[in-house]
Amino acid sequence: PAETWLEALSSSNPIITGPEKELKSFSHKTKTWINQIEPDSSPFRLCFKLDPPDNGHQWVLGFYLQARDDKSLLIPAEKIWRVKSDVTFLKQRFENPQERLLTDLGKASKVYPQIEESLKTARPGTMELTTEGAYTFLRRSAPLLTRSGFGVLLPPWWQSPQAQLGVKLTVKEPPKVTGKGLLGIDGILAYEWRIAVGDDVLSLEEFERLARLKVPLVKIRGQWVELSPREIEKALLFFEKKKSTGTMPLGEALRLGLSQGESEVGLPVVDIEGEGNIKRFLNTLLTSKMSVVEPPGTFSGTLRPYQVTGLSWLAFLNQFGLGACLADDMGLGKTIQVIALLLHERINKTPGPTLIVCPMSVVGNWYKEIERFSPCLKAMVHHGYDRLTKSFAQEAQHHDVVITTYSLAHRDEDHLSAVEWERIVLDEAQNIKNPFAKRTQAIKRLKARHKTALTGTPVENRLSELWSIIDFLNRGYLGSQKEFHKKFAIPIERYHDADRSEMLKKVISPFLLRRLKTDKNIIKDLPEKMEMKVFCNLTEEQATLYGAVVQEMLDKIEDSEGIQRKGLVLSTLLKLKQVCNHPAQFLHDNSELEGRSGKLIRLLEMLEEVLAEGDKALLFTQFREMGNILQKVLEDLLTCETLFLHGGTPQKKRDKMIERFQGEKGPPLFVLSLKAGGLGLNLTAANHVFHFDRWWNPAVEDQATDRAFRIGQTKNVQVHKFVCLGTLEERIDAMIEQKKELAETVVGPGENWITELSTDELRELFTLHDWEVHT
Repeated sequence: PAETWLEALSSSNPIITGPEKELKSFSHKTKTWINQIEPDSSPFRLCFKLDPPDNGHQWVLGFYLQARDDKSLLIPAEKIWRVKSDVTFLKQRFENPQERLLTDLGKASKVYPQIEESLKTARPGTMELTTEGAYTFLRRSAPLLTRSGFGVLLPPWWQSPQAQLGVKLTVKEPPKVTGKGLLGIDGILAYEWRIAVGDDVLSLEEFERLARLKVPLVKIRGQWVELSPREIEKALLFFEKKKSTGTMPLGEALRLGLSQGESEVGLPVVDIEGEGNIKRFLNTLLTSKMSVVEPPGTFSGTLRPYQVTGLSWLAFLNQFGLGACLADDMGLGKTIQVIALLLHERINKTPGPTLIVCPMSVVGNWYKEIERFSPCLKAMVHHGYDRLTKSFAQEAQHHDVVITTYSLAHRDEDHLSAVEWERIVLDEAQNIKNPFAKRTQAIKRLKARHKTALTGTPVENRLSELWSIIDFLNRGYLGSQKEFHKKFAIPIERYHDADRSEMLKKVISPFLLRRLKTDKNIIKDLPEKMEMKVFCNLTEEQATLYGAVVQEMLDKIEDSEGIQRKGLVLSTLLKLKQVCNHPAQFLHDNSELEGRSGKLIRLLEMLEEVLAEGDKALLFTQFREMGNILQKVLEDLLTCETLFLHGGTPQKKRDKMIERFQGEKGPPLFVLSLKAGGLGLNLTAANHVFHFDRWWNPAVEDQATDRAFRIGQTKNVQVHKFVCLGTLEERIDAMIEQKKELAETVVGPGENWITELSTDELRELFTLHDWEVHT
């Protein structure tokens, strides 16, 4: 039949004839041969299943036929050898399954030659493998068989992520430590290094026994895992170089455990675990799930839930002498969280004074916030030409809080270092971002039991800035600057290494609390509109001008009456507001603008944060001249396009400005005169509103604020009202706050109500309070 069939294939009449029995046999052989060429035509395929040994040392590789359309249906080889030549399975007739099994085994032997020994038996069904043979099958042969179209079933533990070999650090209090126990980043801990294989931990002795087996697959705690000879060698080398037990500082233990980086020999440090009291401490530190600290009864205010969390976090780190960086977004209330902490630590003891170092522009803000939220705390300001020097240390001990500036940290280092500080707080801590600056080095030399840093921008340009802040808080925790640069700065900044970035995040997370306004957990705790006062200091030039105006005008007012008196009062009010805004506005001389106005200095600092966060802001002033000054300064110093709308702006230009500002890529800053921009505009692209100078009528200011806070606004609006300390601005603000519920009747439209005050009341209103004037 074969010869006849070959002739028929090339003839015009492809028909063959012959005895029925011979033709049936020939047809069967032909189909079997064709199936070898087109194996997918069969409903079943050969499948291998590897099972680890039960009690002995031999692994079992079983042979099966697997249904192609349902991989869970398997026919073991033992059953196949017991069935007839034809079988119906899954409603499909399967001819000669034995031949299919043998044929596929023959083909598989080309990929996995070890099968050939099984084919020498009459009915091959399984084959036994040593552990080394099983490892070879798992690592090499199984993938080849799969790619060749065969089924391969492996143990579930092999297909899951492989157990990682590394070292685990276990720490606890040394036996000799009693009493206070752990204190500070340099607190000493007892440690023990252990081998970690996945979730299992082995002693060095247990691991050495496994290593002596010299097999790549080992059974640990009832689970088979892969241990490559190279990894075993690294682990043994690690313990040759390091003592398995000893003592180390807390900072080193945290850095090693949290970095999860490679040790000196390339073996990963996979975890850090505590025992005894240290276990509770580490669990709390690493999860940030601190016990809630209720705001002290002496705190005159209400903390929002996320602020209570911040207080609890600060208090926990304070308890163990660890430095903390509160890096909340601008407007989330970092200052009051620290004030609450100062009150909390005074509940059961009387600590030494706290030193607050901050930019000159926020000195007054700190003093006023302490006065408002914690009247029981005695605060003093150390600044200005008449500041205390010889008796400073003695006077500081009589106060709870001393507020000074970065500029004096180096200049007055000798005086500051003479005090035993309970705490040093750095506000706007990015001011020490340059570790080589004299002010930074002077601040780091100051001694204190506790250290706290506040910043909305822990990293402005380079990671070295973050290193400088963390190094102030917990000296040496991130290693030397050179080590940090090599391990983190270069890989992250130059090569955008995501793994190193994540590693750094884990390392600093215990000591840096960062909350964003965009976080839904924070947003739900914020009111829709949050108003805050921004207290600013006059510069020396402003203070001189202010005093001269008051002296000249009070003499004139005292000798006047009626309409003339009202005119003089309003004129004085106008001049003093101009002085508070900027000397150049008062003098009308187009002189230098930078560094001469306390308000402008603080505004620039706050707008830098606004822009860094990608937000937009409205800036209201009642003076067109001041609007021009703001537009020029913001464009020059922030290199940011700034729009300015005033009463003389043509309608078409006005509409174009609004359209551009509302656009996604439009200018982020919009200066508006209060009268021209205080009504009728929809400027919901902004989520910050700055009242640079005040109209002293709550309704008018609210109307201006509502340009951003209105239907269509999707973000929470922060309103910043600027007030110059010691000036009429502070006194009028206090008068309105004291009688806010009667504002409608007490405060008339505009500022005419001020003209009704007596001369003595005007003298009290206008006169500058010297203690709040700083250079």
